[in-house]
Amino acid sequence: MKNTISNFFTAVKAEQIKKKGTGFYFNSAIFGLLSPLLFFTVLVVQDTEEIKDVLPFNFVMKFVENAVNPFSYFFFPLTIIIVISRITQIDHRNGGWQLMETQPLQKFSIYFSKFTIVLLANLLAMVSFLLFSILAAYLLPYFSTVPENVSMSFPFVDIIHLMTRVFVASLLISTVQYFVSVLIPSFIWSIVIGFFGLLLMVFLTPFNLVPTWYPYQILGQTAANTKGSDLGHWFNYIEYFGMICSVLLLYIGYQWYKWKTLKTAFVSKSRTLPLVVVLAVTGGMMFWLLQPNRMPAYKSTVIAGKIESKEQLHFVVITDTYIGDTLAVIPIKNNTFQYKFDKDVITDTYSMVIDKRYGAKFFFGKGDSIFVDVKSYKNNSDIKLTGTRLAENQIQKSSAESWSMVSYYIQQNEMMDKPDFIQKQLYDEWKEEMAAPGKFATVDNYIPKEDYTTRTQKITTVKYLNLWEIYLKKRTALYPEKKTVETADLKSIRNSLPMNDESLLSANEYFVYVASQLSKTVKGDLDDNTKAIMAISAMPKSTFRDKMLFCILRQSIDEIPSSKDRSQLLATYNNTFDNPDYGKKITAINKMTESLGKGKTAPLFEAMTLDGKRVQLADLKGKPVIIDVWATWCGPCKQVSPYFEKFALKYQDQKIQFLALSIDEKPQAWYVDAKSKSKAVKQLHITDINSFSAAYAVESIPRFILIDANGNFINAKLPYPDELAFETALRKAIGLPEEE
Repeated sequence: MKNTISNFFTAVKAEQIKKKGTGFYFNSAIFGLLSPLLFFTVLVVQDTEEIKDVLPFNFVMKFVENAVNPFSYFFFPLTIIIVISRITQIDHRNGGWQLMETQPLQKFSIYFSKFTIVLLANLLAMVSFLLFSILAAYLLPYFSTVPENVSMSFPFVDIIHLMTRVFVASLLISTVQYFVSVLIPSFIWSIVIGFFGLLLMVFLTPFNLVPTWYPYQILGQTAANTKGSDLGHWFNYIEYFGMICSVLLLYIGYQWYKWKTLKTAFVSKSRTLPLVVVLAVTGGMMFWLLQPNRMPAYKSTVIAGKIESKEQLHFVVITDTYIGDTLAVIPIKNNTFQYKFDKDVITDTYSMVIDKRYGAKFFFGKGDSIFVDVKSYKNNSDIKLTGTRLAENQIQKSSAESWSMVSYYIQQNEMMDKPDFIQKQLYDEWKEEMAAPGKFATVDNYIPKEDYTTRTQKITTVKYLNLWEIYLKKRTALYPEKKTVETADLKSIRNSLPMNDESLLSANEYFVYVASQLSKTVKGDLDDNTKAIMAISAMPKSTFRDKMLFCILRQSIDEIPSSKDRSQLLATYNNTFDNPDYGKKITAINKMTESLGKGKTAPLFEAMTLDGKRVQLADLKGKPVIIDVWATWCGPCKQVSPYFEKFALKYQDQKIQFLALSIDEKPQAWYVDAKSKSKAVKQLHITDINSFSAAYAVESIPRFILIDANGNFINAKLPYPDELAFETALRKAIGLPEEE
């Protein structure tokens, strides 16, 4: 063993001597600094004087995390490919490998000394990247504007953790490239193979066709998840996989090099058995790592969390996203909260709101334990969900609507004369999308549970059935005399969907589909909404029927302008609920709708101006008032505010008042933002937020309210100012004709 180690170090020294004058390490260092240099340049060029409030973070670590993406996706793999091709080809020329074997060096030392030089070059590229990233991060404040609340301390532990993971993630691509370059005595072909492997990843990634174990993308996966494991492990599963696979490839590559051919290396009594053992051990470990996991059920249904904030927050409210029922009001004590549900919770998506300011939607149900990690600073928040529904909540956050060709055909009124073609296209897309939920896994290889996958597949089914219903309506309108026959495939999609699944009701598309199918059972020349109400009310009494009826009545109350018609509707159906609480809720909703109706007196409120004066709604009588209800923490409010200010400037000579009414809890936050806004809009801060929100039914913001000169509602829920209907209502209120 001592001789082997001595022999190995001699070989490493010899390799170092051969590299002198080649610029080998210099090139690695140059490739390492390219990514932070480019990122630094972009930040300096795109600098803005505007400083936005952000959550506190370590500026140095953030810079490293941002710069590591291009480094790991492109520059570092490219460095590895070039470095390995060069180091192996130096000795491929003129039979260099064979000449070395005549020297007093073991083949083990020759093979692994070169690979050691590769690893040293990798480390040098990483050190170059890291040093320049840190330097750039500390220099950046002198060239660019950075938020005031960031930390400039050196994050030693976090940087060591990230760079260790990057080094480990680079092992597999290094091993694969070394394996190929030793076997192929051609500099060009080893480079081409490396480039092809890298480009293949780039081309296939948008189509989600790159397997997680693909050697050329493991580095990219590490860069995409700079924080690493969600469960606190030092490495994630694919990084462990890369290490084990590297050991296997090094063993096979060395044996192949040592015995010249694949047959002589492994087909003999003394060599086949070790290969089988190595394959069994490493293969078994890799197979085990690649097997997806599911979180086990918890003994009870629990939600808990911690809050990192300088503010004093008081309550976490959990509500049903469909009906709006409150499941729990959880007090926050010492910036932590915990709640155990005594009753069974239907597995579904729920809403969590902290002090009516910060919120998120999350998926959970019976036997789940959810942990919520909240960070908030001024108007910003970050909410991270872990626990038994880790995968489900991550996939909900990252999921995006997929492109549908059949949807395009239907929207564009194409193929209306080819129902069989549409049905085949629809069925093929449905089948492909049904497999999609199984492809998602967290960085720790946890996948959604069966109930979530099944639910997602049902919602996918609803999506395509609703598309088919739209197609049928359009086709019937175009070809009233032609009958559309459903294919067996379409019928199989329809038959796979239950018509009374309560857990799907939070998905509005499911309600739309069930209501449309039920309305078909009602004959007569009636509108679809009336048919749906009649059909739903005729269902056997159950919680499902109550929720469906509640939703259709709530929807009808919003759509029916006549107070008399709304009262008649409630008189007919409100007492038919199995659970009388739903009837009470509908009555309350209708009462609120009545109070906000056109011509009703707007509830009085008191607000404060920027100079500290108190103003009441009664003081504003004499001309119409248009109100923008907003808050500094509301992102959508800031998006539509410029449109509101634009109209204020346009109509500043007209007889109408533009008000921006803030519902910020802290007037100081409102004051700073309001001072920078247009003087054409009168800035006010509401005195009693809770009373105002209750009286005006403010459930979400922004909210726009139009009140006439006598203090009566014209429209309590005006369209947003970036919509055409906003200006139409505005001009009508001040007696101006529509613009041509």
